[in-house]
Amino acid sequence: MKRPSSARVLSLTAALAAAALMQFSCDDNPSNNEESKLRISAFSGNGQTERVGATLENPLVVKVSDILGDAKAGIAVSFSTHAPSAYVTPAHAVTDANGHASCTFRLGSAAGTQHVTAAMEDDSTTFSATAVAAGCTEESPAKVCDWPAGHLFIATTGSSLMGGTGTVIIDFNPENEEIAKVLETTYLVDGISFSSRGDLFVSSPDKIHKVSYATSTLQDYITWSGGYHISMEPNEGSVLVGLALVSPLAIGCAPSDYGFILPDLSFSNNIEWENLAVDPVTRDVYMISKFSSTNYALWRVYWDGRSPVQSFVVVKNLSVGAAAPAGMCIDSTGTVYITFDGNDNYRRIVTVTSGGTVNYNFFNFYTYYGSNSQEAGRWGDIAYLEGKLYIIDKRNDRLVIISKHGTWLDEVKDPAFSRQLNESEHYAICASPTRLCTTKR
Repeated sequence: MKRPSSARVLSLTAALAAAALMQFSCDDNPSNNEESKLRISAFSGNGQTERVGATLENPLVVKVSDILGDAKAGIAVSFSTHAPSAYVTPAHAVTDANGHASCTFRLGSAAGTQHVTAAMEDDSTTFSATAVAAGCTEESPAKVCDWPAGHLFIATTGSSLMGGTGTVIIDFNPENEEIAKVLETTYLVDGISFSSRGDLFVSSPDKIHKVSYATSTLQDYITWSGGYHISMEPNEGSVLVGLALVSPLAIGCAPSDYGFILPDLSFSNNIEWENLAVDPVTRDVYMISKFSSTNYALWRVYWDGRSPVQSFVVVKNLSVGAAAPAGMCIDSTGTVYITFDGNDNYRRIVTVTSGGTVNYNFFNFYTYYGSNSQEAGRWGDIAYLEGKLYIIDKRNDRLVIISKHGTWLDEVKDPAFSRQLNESEHYAICASPTRLCTTKR
């Protein structure tokens, strides 16, 4: 056999050494492609439960990071779902400085598990949500549009439209300032509210009534015992949120789906039941409790409208004049507007932001009306609608309109709102939904 030359042996040896060195280098130092490979993962919002057709309370948030776990900004992410009748908003997003991108998810029409896929160029992740059937028609998230949108509905015991004793419900159109009588009842109405679906409800002691658009009558919805006065607000997680003297109240399907969501001893029966607001974005419940004639606490109850309450905190302790909170509402930024009505020095609207900043001088009725006690009025419940605050003056039978920035806009005088100099009137006010609805019965 012919032996290889020494030159060939040296050449082969060098080649093997070079290959070994190359292998060592590859194993010890990953390629640039491997280093730069990005990964996407579900950061928050996975595993939520909601009604069929409803939007999940929390957004679906992803995080994009590199192989070392560092967040990557500016990465395009797409969101998609194959669930029937479901959709995501937006369908495309770009990660922020924290590597996060998000979408909201409206569940589709089928009960069970539904999925959303979040994808980028080389990776994807999947969110799951559980859709459950609504317990009743009133709990369905499908909107109805029987009642005119963007109107004020007022329940009052002191209207010139009344034919007897009890309460009259009136419809005020802010565009043309027309007033229409909806119905009259012998019940003393404590609260009035639309559900998030668009049904109109009123409350009287021990009872919730649904207002029939077709017949202009009250239909018994839920009845209980205890003699509680109840104020009400929409509940995006079910039907309504109520507030009694002892606790917020979950109001669901007739005839018996209701219950207090906090222990009634938490507030020693000092809740100011007329003062209730529900954040339209977070669903959290705001209420007021009384410490003394000049000191109150604004509370925030963290709640999604369905699951058990997780916690509740004091947003701010309020120190006011000799006045009582007579009404409360909230806007989409989480700013709470509270009417305080008392002596001449404290007839005003006080605001509290979601961060707890208080403005005791947002609007001072006594100062605005030139320190005239008659013109300064007597104020009560307040409603927010499209950047404006609507509040009735029980002393001067007028509806006053204030901007969300605290400027006086207008007043509408009409005895249909209240009877002059009759300050014992009882009334509540709410705004009808302005969102597009899907069904007209």
